[in-house]
Amino acid sequence: MGENWLGHFGARGAQVLWAACNVCTAYTYVCTLYAMSKDRIFTAARTVLEQEGIGGLSMRRIARESGMSPMSLYRHFADKDALLNALMADGLAAWEERVRAIRGRLPLRWLERLTDEFLAFALEEPHRFDAAFFLPAPKARQYPDDFAAGRSPVIAMTVIKIDQARARGLFRDTPALDVALTLSALAQGLVSMHRARRFSGDAEFAALFRAAMRRTLNSLLTTPRRKSKCSR
Repeated sequence: MGENWLGHFGARGAQVLWAACNVCTAYTYVCTLYAMSKDRIFTAARTVLEQEGIGGLSMRRIARESGMSPMSLYRHFADKDALLNALMADGLAAWEERVRAIRGRLPLRWLERLTDEFLAFALEEPHRFDAAFFLPAPKARQYPDDFAAGRSPVIAMTVIKIDQARARGLFRDTPALDVALTLSALAQGLVSMHRARRFSGDAEFAALFRAAMRRTLNSLLTTPRRKSKCSR
C-alpha cells in the first residue's frame, strides 16, 4: 500500500498503530534474546557435562561456561533441578530417536538390535547417555507406574515387541514389562561397570555386553538355543 497507508487511520490512529508496531517489535526482540540466552545456558550445561561429567554440574560452573552471571541463570531455569530435567529430556530424546530408527519386523531381531543400539549410544554419546539414564533428575520416570502407563516411549515399543514374541510362542509367559525391566537393568548395570572402569577397554566391554544380552534373551525363550543367537 506504500508509505501513506497509515493515513487511512487518521493522525491519532496512525500514532497509536505505529506505537503498537514498535511494542510488537520490541517484544519479539526480547523473546528472541530470552530464547537465545536459554539456549546458551543449556549449551553450556551440556559442555560442562561432556567435559567434567555429572559431578561437575553446578550452577556456578555452568554460569562461568556460558559467560553469564549465576543469578541470570535463574531467569531461565528455576533451579538446578530444572536444568537437570532439561538435560535428561535431551538425552532421552536422543535415545528415542535412535530406537525409532531401528528396522526389522521380527520381534527377537528387533530386541537384539535394541540392545546393540543401547551399547552404541553408551559408547558414542556417553554424556548424553549418562544424562538420560544416570542423572539424578527429579522428573526421572519411576518404575513401575510410569512405565506401565506408557510414559516411556522406548519401553512402550519394547513391550510391544516382547508381546509379539510371546504371541508367537517364543517367550515364556512372563509379563512383558518385567522382561523389559530385566533387559534394562542388565544393560544399564553393565554400562555402570564400564563407567567405573571395570573392563580393560571398550572392545572387551562391547564383546561382553553383547554376549550377556544375547544369553539373557536366549534364557527368556520357551526353547533356549545352544547358542544365544536370536534371529526370529
